[in-house]
Amino acid sequence: MPVASFATLPSSKPDPIFAAAKAAKAAGSQAINGTIGVYMDEDGKPMVFPSVRSALEDLGKELSGRSYSYPALTGLAEFRTVVHQLIFGKNAPMLASIASTGGTGALSLNIRLAKLMDPAITLILPVPAWANHAPLCRSAAITVKEVSYLENGLPSTRGVIDALRTTDGNCVVLLQVGCHNPLGLDLSSAQWQEVLEAIKQKKAVALLDLAYQGFSGTPEEDAAPVRLFAESGIVTLISWSASKNHSIYSERCGLACAVVSDENTKIEVEGHYSTLTRGIHSAAATFGQSVVARVQQAHHDQWLKDVASAREMLQRKRTMLMEALPANFHKAVDGHGMFAMLPLTEDQVDRLAAEQKVFMTRDGRINIAGIPLKRIEELAEKIGKV
Repeated sequence: MPVASFATLPSSKPDPIFAAAKAAKAAGSQAINGTIGVYMDEDGKPMVFPSVRSALEDLGKELSGRSYSYPALTGLAEFRTVVHQLIFGKNAPMLASIASTGGTGALSLNIRLAKLMDPAITLILPVPAWANHAPLCRSAAITVKEVSYLENGLPSTRGVIDALRTTDGNCVVLLQVGCHNPLGLDLSSAQWQEVLEAIKQKKAVALLDLAYQGFSGTPEEDAAPVRLFAESGIVTLISWSASKNHSIYSERCGLACAVVSDENTKIEVEGHYSTLTRGIHSAAATFGQSVVARVQQAHHDQWLKDVASAREMLQRKRTMLMEALPANFHKAVDGHGMFAMLPLTEDQVDRLAAEQKVFMTRDGRINIAGIPLKRIEELAEKIGKV
């Protein structure tokens, strides 16, 4: 047996999105960077919403009196309360919840919670999926069954429903709620009802990834599938992120929550959430939580205008791309949110980077929100050249 050393480590693989982002940055300011999922302004800088700037100004005056002791494992109470209300409105069901390190941390906690319910549980993952969904499942050592999300290039429930019908034992289904990453193509209301009925029949667990609330429709509209599941009696877990809809990516702020039926279950689930987060990194950082709480408590009306403006800008960019690109691109671009999966080969993506300084991941996933409006036509022209 070889002696354990760095030499015995398996070869590491760079994250494809961060690798593409690094190459785009190295290409200089003239590059068109459609890699990492950040909403950029017209100068190519991360957008900070006016409501968030106001909240930061408020908090800046309070920093000297702020507590810097360890926070509660579950996070700031005011943060959890405002996020509960964002997702469910004023009549929120009983929820067990915990602040997390971004939406990624919320997913990690909920995947592990599902596995605690049944160590042999199977997670059904529609693909293409967000690039970090599969790694999070692997790190939790949960059994994964990948199924197709698309049928004839459009969202379909067939893969999930067939998997629920044919999988033995308990299942948890991971579904993205709005602004699908990487496709931008979402389930219809009728399809949400179909998959809900299939999950209910199987008595499976629903894990809903709500990372872009307010970027497809209004915050109320985007939360509709979550509310539908919460009212159905299905075991429902939600992973929520503040990164995009509060423009605080670096603060890594999210929330994991579970719909529960009574106070004892709430206490028990929050106890497990606390044990899980303690075993990963103890408690989540609190500054982002304070920002979200202050935005929603003092600047909510401005925040609604901010996310509406983001939605409108994203739609303008998609419309311009559809008008400028060939017809075979239209189905891929005619979606919602920040991302689209362009029908390009890996060779064409490589040529775009080398010849045109246009960067995206090699599977054709592009962050439309990262490209200034004034460069959308240039992007389409450069795509046409390859």
